[in-house]
Formats: sequence, C-alpha cells, structure tokens
Amino acid sequence: MLISLLLLSTLPLSLAQPNVALPAEPTALVSNPKRGITATLSHGAGTARRAKGYAKAKRDVPPQRLRHRRKRHSSSSPTSANLEVRADDEGLPPSWLLWAGARVDSKYNNGAGGFSAAFAKAIERRADNGEVTLTNHNLDTSYSATLNVGTPSQSLDIVLDTGSSDLWVAGDSCTTGACTSMDTYDHTTSKSNVNLSSSFSIEYGSGTAAGSLVQDLVTLGGYSVASQTFASCDEVSSGLLSSGVSGIMGLSWPALAYSKATPWWVTLAKSSSWSDPLFAFHLARYRNVAGASSVEADGGVATFGFLDSSLYSGDVTYVSVSGNAQYWQIPMASMTMQGKTVSLGSSNMAAIDTGTTLIGGPESIIQAIYANIPGSQRMTGSYAPYFAYPCSTNVNFEITFGGFTIKITDQDFNLGRYTSDQTMCTGAAYVQSLSSSSPVQWIVGDAAIKNTYTVFRYEPAAVGFANLAGAVTSSEAAASTTIPDASAIAATSAVASTTRSSSSASTTSGSASASQTQASASASAESPHVVTASDDISATPTSDTSSSASAASSGSASSDATILALPSITLLLGIVGIITSFL
Repeated sequence: MLISLLLLSTLPLSLAQPNVALPAEPTALVSNPKRGITATLSHGAGTARRAKGYAKAKRDVPPQRLRHRRKRHSSSSPTSANLEVRADDEGLPPSWLLWAGARVDSKYNNGAGGFSAAFAKAIERRADNGEVTLTNHNLDTSYSATLNVGTPSQSLDIVLDTGSSDLWVAGDSCTTGACTSMDTYDHTTSKSNVNLSSSFSIEYGSGTAAGSLVQDLVTLGGYSVASQTFASCDEVSSGLLSSGVSGIMGLSWPALAYSKATPWWVTLAKSSSWSDPLFAFHLARYRNVAGASSVEADGGVATFGFLDSSLYSGDVTYVSVSGNAQYWQIPMASMTMQGKTVSLGSSNMAAIDTGTTLIGGPESIIQAIYANIPGSQRMTGSYAPYFAYPCSTNVNFEITFGGFTIKITDQDFNLGRYTSDQTMCTGAAYVQSLSSSSPVQWIVGDAAIKNTYTVFRYEPAAVGFANLAGAVTSSEAAASTTIPDASAIAATSAVASTTRSSSSASTTSGSASASQTQASASASAESPHVVTASDDISATPTSDTSSSASAASSGSASSDATILALPSITLLLGIVGIITSFL
C-alpha cells in the first residue's frame, strides 16, 4: 500500500489577462546615490559554519596575486579583448585599487588623475545593493527571499523562480487555507497601490490562487520598481507553497508572463540601475547537515546587478539563450552516469529553474540513466516516474553545458529512503513527459544548481556557470552526510495536471495611469534606487481593492482551456509518508 509522496507544481494555470497591451519599456524615475538594503541578514549556525570553513580555507591556501581574467564573451577582437578584474584571494574588492590611487592622486596631483571620481562611482555601483539572503525550506526543497511591497513597505517571503515570469502574493483579504500561515499584502495601507480592476486566477490540481491585478512599489535587495504589476490573491489553497511563504516572483522572460507585465528584473536590467544586466544564485545545501531544521535562514545568496566573486572561482562559462526564449533554456552538451555516456539525441534542451527541486527529463533517457546504476528499479503506481537504487551506491552524475560540467553526487542525487525496503533510495532524476511542442525537454532544478554558481544574464542572453569558491565547498563538505527519510521533510505539496484559461477579464478605466504612480520605499533607512515600469493598463487608484475570485473562477472554467504539461515554476519535493510497498 502506498502512502502519499506528494509533489508541488506551482505553474500558473489560469490567468485572466487584461485587454490592453502593455508596453515593456521602463523609464528611470530616481537616480539616488543613497541605496538601501532590504534583505535581512542572519547569523545562525549555518553562517558560523561557513565562516569557519572560509577561515580554514584561507589558512590552508597561500595568498596569490590579484587575478585578471579575459572576458569569455567580449565583442572585441582577441587582440584587444578586455580584462575583467576580480577580487583577490584575501577578499579585497577591486575598488580598493581605485581607493589607493585616489589617496595618492589627491596628495600629489590635486586629484587631477580622476581616481576620486572613479572610486566614488565604483562604490555607488558595487554590491551594497542587490544582495539578497535566501531561506532554505525543508532540506533544500525550496528557497525564498524577503520582498518589500507598497508605501510604507510590507515584507513578504516569496520564492525566487527562474521558471516563471509573474509575481503574485497573498492579499490581506485571504483569511482561509494557506493564508493562515503566511504574511499577506494589505493594499489599503499602501499609498502607492493602484487597482487594475482585472481578475487573476491560477488553478492547480491541489487548489487555486485567485484575486486581482494591482500595481505597487516592489523592492528587493535595495532595488525598487514603481508601478510593478502583480497579483494580490484573496484565495490561496493549502499545499501550494511552503509554510510561511506568501507568493512567487518569476524571474524568467516576458514571453512567459501571463499577466503581460514586464517582470521586475527585466525593468531593472534594461535601466542603468545595475552594474551588469544579470543576476546570480548560490543555493546552500542542508540535506547533508545533521540536525538541520525545516527552515534555515542562511539558505544561500542571490545577487542582482553584479557577481559576488567570493562565491565562485575561475571563469564563468556562458551558454547562449535564444532570442525568443520563454525560459532560461540552453542545450545540454553531454550527460554521464557512473562515468558512462548517456545518449541525449535531439532531446537536449533544458530549462534552468531555481523554482524546481529535482531534474526531470524524457522517459527513455531517464531509464538509460538508471540502467548505469546496478540494482536500480522503477517505482510503481503514482510514483512510476521515479526510480530507486541501492543506498550504498556512490553516485557520480554529470551534466555538461557548453564547456562546463555540473557534478552531482549523493549529497543531492540521493533523496532518501521512501520505500519499505530500507536498502533502496530514491533518485533526483525522474520522468517528466512534456508536450512535443514544448521548447524544452528537461527541467534542471536545485539538485543540480546547488553544485554551481549560476548566472542569468539579460544581454547578451545567456546562462552562466562557475565553480563554487573553495571556502563555500569546504564548509559544506565539512558537514556530516546523512540520508534523510520521509520524516525528515515536513513540506505539504501536491502534483496534478494543469490548465490555463484563455478567457480575459474586463478592465475598468480610471483616472490614474500606472506610469503616474511614483513613490519612494521605506524598506530601509536609506532610499533605494527606483525605476518605474511603463506597463500601461487603465487603472483606478483605490484603498479598497475588491476581491475578484468569482470572476477568476468563471474564467478558469472556460471551455477553451489548454493543457500545459510543463510544471515550469516549482516542483517542490514534499514527503509526508513512507512508501510501504515497493515492487
């Protein structure tokens, strides 16, 4: 007999879309040199452990010279390629060179050399903004960050998801289901809220999220977008998100945005706000940490507008994303399991998805992966997409993108013992059958992403990979390795086929345009850098945004619904019971 092994797929299924097209071009609103930090820093056990590992790595490795590396994707010719300066091995940022020059220049040259201005600019644009601490949920099942919404700001924990493009949060009018265990967005207290009078609905096999589209000031990591379109949901069913998480921020391309709104990150990447038009992730691992809790505040780091050189070593290898992409989709170059090549054929396009826990792919190739592990068996019933293999196996699974190989070991491939046979463990690669029209055949989630510093670049569009810094890997390797069982994970989730409604809701005209809403965030003691999105929906400012769940429900009931096979936002592994029979 099987006890539920549940999976969560948070792909928006049915979204009532406004009738009016939304221009994507943002315009700069404020250029304020004072920038605030909205991320909350934690100094828990994980921080102390990593700090000790970093100190040990510095003792064991002798200081080296400041390194320079050639940009891999420079538009210049090889003879005139630029050099990109990185931090040295003692952790000093490159800006210290300008600081040293400025001191000498001011003393001996009356500042005529320009070092002071260059140093001031470097300080303004470096990583004081854009760094966001992540929270790890349920032993690497999902990762969240703190988002600030409105004026004055309201803090909400949301999933940062590169597999979707829409932002939605639970609204204050949601008082049942999952909303009882999460913070909610109160539009009535925000001076910058604009009601778009357009219904919004997402339907899942395990429940729904429904509400209405609004615009408000949205801040993350010290960067704000005024008039950001998102959904305030007054219905969020239990099982859609980890406990305490209030919504999802999509970080993929505009083509995937069902609301037709410009994603928050795109507005900033196209403006002059960021030093570099990119963002990056380091996802911390807790699966192998004895005594790790279901919520770990030191869950990793996301950076927006810059790369954190303390988190990676060597070059970043970029793999191009096509110009018309919906996802962060790139081709796999090769794959091996236990040192043996797994043929990919033409099924090699993968979406790199921080909102997905596992690695899903075509059935024939998943079977070939496990064929290289002696003793592997396919699970049965509802869990037939999964395979189990002897827990004593030392797994060596590798996926290569461009010239970079992601190495996945037992720490992430072994999900634990979920069958009555306690000698068998479940693997992180599973069968995910997608539509023949899908632009991708694979979804590569956190089981792989944890093993690399992963970069998502706006222009030229690419996904980049780099080796994690020695300080990061040494601290994680020092943690005791354990194989969790079902009782170690307390997430509640579900999986089902999904539908997207093709219906659109009516939009009510109003006197205030979204582009007219300008407000400064109060998320920190200093003002963040703000740009405004020019999504031009007719809107009415309001302090009493009404629920539109009923309209959304009728929209989701459209007979013109289309089945979507791809769980493109989040596949969160939640185990609430042990499989008691295994064939």
